[in-house]
Amino acid sequence: MNQWKPEEDHILNSLPTNFGDKIDLFGTLIVNIGNILTILGIAVEAQEVAEIEEEEVLENPDTSGAGTGSGTSSRKGKGKGKGKETGSGSGPGSESESNVGFVLALLGAILITIGDLVSTSGIALEIELSAISEKKAEQEAKEQSRKMRKMENQITSLQKDMNSLLQVSESLKREVIFLQNVIYPNYHQ
Repeated sequence: MNQWKPEEDHILNSLPTNFGDKIDLFGTLIVNIGNILTILGIAVEAQEVAEIEEEEVLENPDTSGAGTGSGTSSRKGKGKGKGKETGSGSGPGSESESNVGFVLALLGAILITIGDLVSTSGIALEIELSAISEKKAEQEAKEQSRKMRKMENQITSLQKDMNSLLQVSESLKREVIFLQNVIYPNYHQ
């Protein structure tokens, strides 16, 4: 599963804890900003549509009866910079004005995409870091197990040596007692 090279492992090991989570949080923040911009763009577009419908109602008072969506048909393409200029004093600035909502929504969508990518990379990084930490934990557990076995072997060896020393000391004690029994009576006679 580990696709990283050894030098990249060193870089990953030097990262602070929960770095992937922090990147994921940053990506989520970017997504939220993108959502806000998209909502603002949609709101600006809706406001422009409402203004156009009001202008059409004011220009054509005889068709204002039911408001059957006549404003939306003249709106085609306006969000893409092809809006028609009406004679109500809108100059060359109205084309860029009509693009504001579209641009905001587009920027929001771009930010959402970038935020999703950043968030996904943060999650992938966190998964990789957790895999590396699990591998380290396994290695440490194996090392601890080796040390424990080595210590158990040393303890067993020390117990054998101690038993051996006890046997030697018992043997020496018996020799001393034997020598005392042999020498002491002969010495006092």
